[in-house]
Amino acid sequence: MNIYIYLFAIFVVLSQIQIALSQTIQSPPGSSLVQRLCKRNRYQALCISTLNVDPRSKTSNLQGLASISLDATTKKFNVTLTYYISVLKNVRGRVDFERYGTCIEEYGAAVDRFLPAVKADLKAKKYPEAMSEMKDVVAKPGYCEDQFAGESPVTARNKAVHDIADMTADIIKTL
Repeated sequence: MNIYIYLFAIFVVLSQIQIALSQTIQSPPGSSLVQRLCKRNRYQALCISTLNVDPRSKTSNLQGLASISLDATTKKFNVTLTYYISVLKNVRGRVDFERYGTCIEEYGAAVDRFLPAVKADLKAKKYPEAMSEMKDVVAKPGYCEDQFAGESPVTARNKAVHDIADMTADIIKTL
């Protein structure tokens, strides 16, 4: 009788192994949506890394991913604005004061006016309006960069902010 229990246990284990091996491995729903969305984005690597770093992306739909991207863009703008404010405190000379002052005005407008408008438009599902506001956001780093006339010590910062904003605009276009 002991041998039957032993054989039955082996049969159950082998059956479980067979079932486990026959199931396909599936990626989480959010992950495949992120991959499909970012594949069509001009900034594919930035898109994937930005969305995948946020745990909300695992369960988000397309609008949720747009909100995540917008949050990351807002954070990047805030960090850069804070940097420009800190630099302005140590600037000597009128020309640099005006340059950094313009950057602060442009980034401040994005943070205080345009990005909250985009967020409200996304929430209200007013996608054309969100896209229009986002175009203004995308332009802000360029206005800052123009102040330095080719001798910009902040080109890398402005490019990083531009790219994440443009990536977000691409995502909003899909809505």
